[in-house]
Amino acid sequence: MSMGRQFWVIAHRWAGLTIALFLAVAGITGALLAFMHELEAWLAPQAHLVSAPTADSKPLDSVELRERIQALYPGAVINYLPLHVEPGHTLKLGVDRLDPVSGAIAPWSPTMDEVFVDPYTGKIVAERLWGDPTQGAITLMTFLYRLHYTLASGKIGRYVLGIAALVWTVDCFIGFFLTLPQRRRREASCAEQSARPWWPRWKPSWLVRWRGGKHKVTFDLHRAGGLWLWPLLFVFAWSSVSFNLDEVYDPVMKLFGQEQLLDGVPALAKALHAPTLDFRAAVERGREHARREAEHRGLTLNPEGFSALLYRPKQGVYVYYFTTDRDFTNRGGRTMVLFDGNTGELRKVRLPQGQNGANTFTNWILALHMGSVWGLPYRIAVSALGLLVTMLSVTGVLIWMKKREARSLAALKLGRVRSAVAQ
Repeated sequence: MSMGRQFWVIAHRWAGLTIALFLAVAGITGALLAFMHELEAWLAPQAHLVSAPTADSKPLDSVELRERIQALYPGAVINYLPLHVEPGHTLKLGVDRLDPVSGAIAPWSPTMDEVFVDPYTGKIVAERLWGDPTQGAITLMTFLYRLHYTLASGKIGRYVLGIAALVWTVDCFIGFFLTLPQRRRREASCAEQSARPWWPRWKPSWLVRWRGGKHKVTFDLHRAGGLWLWPLLFVFAWSSVSFNLDEVYDPVMKLFGQEQLLDGVPALAKALHAPTLDFRAAVERGREHARREAEHRGLTLNPEGFSALLYRPKQGVYVYYFTTDRDFTNRGGRTMVLFDGNTGELRKVRLPQGQNGANTFTNWILALHMGSVWGLPYRIAVSALGLLVTMLSVTGVLIWMKKREARSLAALKLGRVRSAVAQ
């Protein structure tokens, strides 16, 4: 083995050992999170599911439901409002409060920052603190999300997983390189070099020798599994950097022309928590902007698709999400218009694809990571991939342990031979 290849073998080994535990945790939790929506409803149906009073009953307007919740929680801050209520489900709203001392937005109470509302009656059917493992089934999946995203350790955990994702991204290329057939020695004859073309020498890397013994099976599962899954592994690794280490991801993607939603929208000197346009007026303004931009850009609106309104007090702007024929995710709602909270003036339009190549790439890898494209079959594939990532981590550790044992035995034998010679 050449010195250069030996270096990359060592780099791959220690990169894998460093991130193995993190990838195993992310893989197992990710396998479950691919079905988070269904599992939450199964674990806590009293919070997520609801029946219409009559067959022809229609849910109340989301803005009205928000106003009712604010009446029940005086001073509540609800800056994100889904405008589309899924049939048979409650409306989930985040409920925060404004800290009078710091001016920061914080959870409503130490035990609650979300409410579940019956959209037909406006009645609160459940409350929870998102990600709190002590509240039982109603927060179990959100805790797994925290574990998946931050190791349930806040900002420190997010950075740790971000660095692991960055190492994983680089290691994807190292691992791929190591599967390639090694160059033949220079002294080999031309006839010998042409006897076995390049592909037949690489082909074994794609196969598993099921009858080759435990170590060979383990090694082949690790190598062949990484090859077959390589495109998705890279997608999940680099998208994880986007989620957890945007300090690295954003500058890199900016080199390719990526733009952030709030680029060119400066923060205000003081956060604006009560803009001139209230939520009801902002919803109407958002719909108006959406209609105009759809007509101007030749987009087809989907009135049955997902829509929502988000307010950003630090910038004093609203973001209206709606669904058009440019949306490719299962639920849609990733077409956006951003407008001023006081004047309603349109500031920016964002399309999920076809507007900016780097942004389209990011939107796609994030959607692939979250299993929000191509329906149920792909979500099953994402869940399986989570388990396979865990398998790659475990087999990598087993391969290292086996080689470490072999090196230890070789060193022991060498020591005995030297001792015998010395005597």
